[in-house]
Amino acid sequence: MELKVLGCFEIRDKCGLIDLRAKKAGALLAYLAVEHERLISREQLATLLWGGTGDERARHNLRQSLSKIRRTCGSIILSSGDSLAIDCKACTIDVVEFGRLARSDNPDTLADCLDLYRGDLLDGPQPRGLEFEEWLRDARERLRRVACDAIDRLTDILISQQRNSEAMEVLDRRLGMDPACEPAHRKLMELLASGGRRSDALRQYQACIDALERELGAEPSSETQAAYTAILNSGGRAVESKATPRSHTWASLKSEGPMVAVLPFDNLSGEEDAYFTDGITEDIITALSCFRSLQVIARGSSFVYRGHDTPEHEIAAALGAQFLVRGSVQRADQKVRINVRLLDSARGISLWGHRYDRDLEDVFSVQDDITATVVSTLAGRVEDAELARAQAAPAERLEAYEILLRGKYLHHRFTAEDCKACIEMFRRAIERDPGYAVAHAWLACGLGQAMVFQLDEHAKLVDQSHSSAKRGLELDANESECHRVLAQVYLTKCNLRRALWHQERALFLNPNDDRSVCAMGEILTFAGRPEEGEEWVRKSIRLNPYHPQRYWTHLARALFHLHRCEEAICVLDQIGRPRIDDLAYSLAACVRIEDSARVKRSLETLQLAFPDFEPNSFVDGLPYEHAQDRELVLGALEAAMR
Repeated sequence: MELKVLGCFEIRDKCGLIDLRAKKAGALLAYLAVEHERLISREQLATLLWGGTGDERARHNLRQSLSKIRRTCGSIILSSGDSLAIDCKACTIDVVEFGRLARSDNPDTLADCLDLYRGDLLDGPQPRGLEFEEWLRDARERLRRVACDAIDRLTDILISQQRNSEAMEVLDRRLGMDPACEPAHRKLMELLASGGRRSDALRQYQACIDALERELGAEPSSETQAAYTAILNSGGRAVESKATPRSHTWASLKSEGPMVAVLPFDNLSGEEDAYFTDGITEDIITALSCFRSLQVIARGSSFVYRGHDTPEHEIAAALGAQFLVRGSVQRADQKVRINVRLLDSARGISLWGHRYDRDLEDVFSVQDDITATVVSTLAGRVEDAELARAQAAPAERLEAYEILLRGKYLHHRFTAEDCKACIEMFRRAIERDPGYAVAHAWLACGLGQAMVFQLDEHAKLVDQSHSSAKRGLELDANESECHRVLAQVYLTKCNLRRALWHQERALFLNPNDDRSVCAMGEILTFAGRPEEGEEWVRKSIRLNPYHPQRYWTHLARALFHLHRCEEAICVLDQIGRPRIDDLAYSLAACVRIEDSARVKRSLETLQLAFPDFEPNSFVDGLPYEHAQDRELVLGALEAAMR
């Protein structure tokens, strides 16, 4: 039996291709193949693929799929108690062999490894479902990263062996996977030039420019430009280019965003745990790369410093990084401790540090949990540090990125005057750089805040916000910030279908952005799915321990509609500066638990803060999809005010 899950799903026996027909049966086999190193409980598999159908129906569907697989494929699934695993001895599995070969440093073995990578995991349409889609997205990214790392190592080996024509073929494969991979373009330029193909090298530079503009809306780095200049001035002579350290100043940053290098974490356990430590580091690099506001040094560059006692300021200078991330990993029994620090290389100070202690029940879920939390927190800390620098810089030296940072700072202060000022800042950023998609997204966000403070006609602000977010997407269809803000615009317009579409797109582009994760919970609650809403909001709180207070608001709303009103009140009590939504839902929750004393206190607090509060007007402004959800809130508020 032969199972292929890299690229399109295929399963064959000696007679040829087997047609499973049911996509979820194929998805089940693929999941077990990728997770072949561990046993998976039946409950977990049922939730993964049929979580939205109810527990009993999910278990029934799992039994049916297992029965179909056994009828068509034989006994390739092993059972141990209530857990299942794929039998790697009963069939050959491309993803298993791919992972084994990828660990080699032999060029022929690495070439065989890449032959197995026919494309992304389960390429093509797949079964829908939150759990499965999240797993598939993360697994695809992880396997793609393994493939890219194998390509990078194979390229370096081939070049060191002067097998340049083979190296160029491998680099073409790398660019086929990621057309905007600048190091691959640069290596191709240098290989072509060293082989006397100067014109082809110059054409490769133009291809690099086109790909970066098309895919990222960016320009080549100073390192690539230096390689181009060297080739241009070589007059056809062979070129031997070395990486030149990049030196970023505020004037040269423009709208690129800060450069971050994640150095290999120190393994404080035995050598057998080195894979876990490297995995944490690599996952943080990959996840940080999803934040378009950051530039992240590739693994191949930062891992050069593994085991070297190089001063941090020298590493930062060589990599052109404003920020360094350092850390350590220690495992003992069933516990893991991870220490992380964020360093400002220019000032030589530590900006932030944290220690994470976790139980090691499932190494993969622990790894994902820590990575997501660290990444979300780091992104916020980097932005805070950049803002501090921007505020200290003279106004005449500010570039679009710095102006945007000042606008975001004002936006987060959440006052009417700061809202006016942030809108002005965002408009100034756009004037400085009209093609800056993120600035258009934040202008839309500022205009959305202006609706709260009633700084202009509501309909006018909605239209302006919508136009600005749409303009951002026209400039960059893959800017997660634009999708996130546009989702909120459609939520304001009570178009939950469009809001959900843009929010899902934002999460696909940046799955570790806690704001997008929380917003998904908010939208799902308004869509009548509070169970999922609670799950997403709680995930955002785990991702960002320093989250804004509005996360409590969205969690409390979900709890209210799950009829867990006591919990909702406790959550809302954690908000230091409650807004009208917080006070209204707190009052409604007190009514639902029939606590007259608390109803009286909550009503007095609400009316003191908002003397003109009127239940119908308040509820009419909430974008509920179902009338019964709206009536639940309205009925409680009207009962309190009788």
